[in-house]
Amino acid sequence: MKIVIAAGRQAHYRLPANSLVRRGNDVYLHTATPRSRMRGFDPGVGNRWVPAPVAIFSALTHTRTPLILDELDSMLFDRWASATLGDCDLLLGAASSSLMTGKAAQRRGGTFVLDRACPDIRVQQQMMVEEARKVGGVFRTNSPWFIERQVEEYERADFILCPSDYSRRSFPEHLRRKAVLAPLYGCSAMMPRLIKPSASSFVLGVVGGGPLRKGFLYLLQAWKELALPSAELRIRTSNEIFTYPVLKRLISELTTVSIVDYIYDIKSFYSECSAFILPSVDDGFGLALMEALACGVPSIATRSCGASELLIPDRDCLLIEAFSVDQIKEAVLRLYESRDLRERLEVNGPAAVAGLQQDGMAWPYEEGLDRLLAAIEDAKLSKSAA
Repeated sequence: MKIVIAAGRQAHYRLPANSLVRRGNDVYLHTATPRSRMRGFDPGVGNRWVPAPVAIFSALTHTRTPLILDELDSMLFDRWASATLGDCDLLLGAASSSLMTGKAAQRRGGTFVLDRACPDIRVQQQMMVEEARKVGGVFRTNSPWFIERQVEEYERADFILCPSDYSRRSFPEHLRRKAVLAPLYGCSAMMPRLIKPSASSFVLGVVGGGPLRKGFLYLLQAWKELALPSAELRIRTSNEIFTYPVLKRLISELTTVSIVDYIYDIKSFYSECSAFILPSVDDGFGLALMEALACGVPSIATRSCGASELLIPDRDCLLIEAFSVDQIKEAVLRLYESRDLRERLEVNGPAAVAGLQQDGMAWPYEEGLDRLLAAIEDAKLSKSAA
């Protein structure tokens, strides 16, 4: 097949690109990322540069641009990609910037697959508005026209590729029926921690941008109530966390909390952790959990983290419900008090991650693409029979 992947940023698209090339397809990536900056792509993946000026400016200057400019940039990218799209059998388009390109592919007889890593935009934005209210901030909601455009993408797509059942469940039933699950997991480097915290200290680490989605409010509240002796909470995130008054106040009150803005090698961060937690309230997948497990760090995650669906509770890691201060406290206390539990998870976590990898590939994602291609073939056969 001739397959086009349309995405403003390269993001995770080397996963489908490389996998589809291995299956003998002709794959082309239409993106605003220059070929020289494409990392980890198979040499057989073609490249067409499509402009997305706002995204390029933001990436080069590390500037947070006004939301309306981001929205217009997505629409411009989509319009340009659709105008330059030739014949293709399959268009895999990034959500929010593929409506016109998907329609163009369908007009030429191709299949339009929408890649949506997050939950339904309507559900997600409503959740984030509420989370922002709790921490005294304001969430930048998309323009109504832009949300409507994304909903039209859902409706127009032949299939929706989802990274987790958590994301898939957010869609209405009629859209859920055309969602295909492909866990957004590549391969994690198996590297035991180089340094383990001493027995006299307990370091709990967390990694994640987007303080609202990562559930930092509930983690900080739990940490304050626990007040553990000889314990430190290290949060690897951006300074955005200080823009929310409630989070800023909690951090200022807790002398055992430190914010880590940048780390050259994330493995060094995991090496210094006694335990890891991902308290997400909205996480389509959550690769940081897999990274921590691969490094042998005893971990806690919520069931609103898609990666948790690939793990067995209490064997591979501790799983809790999102939004729960009490469950965070209980899980952290278990790891803090039990060396035996930590040592067991130090072994089982890496084994669980290794079990998801085979021949340098992550079989959950590979199986997801197999399901997608089979569904596309079945749909074609049904259409031909009709």
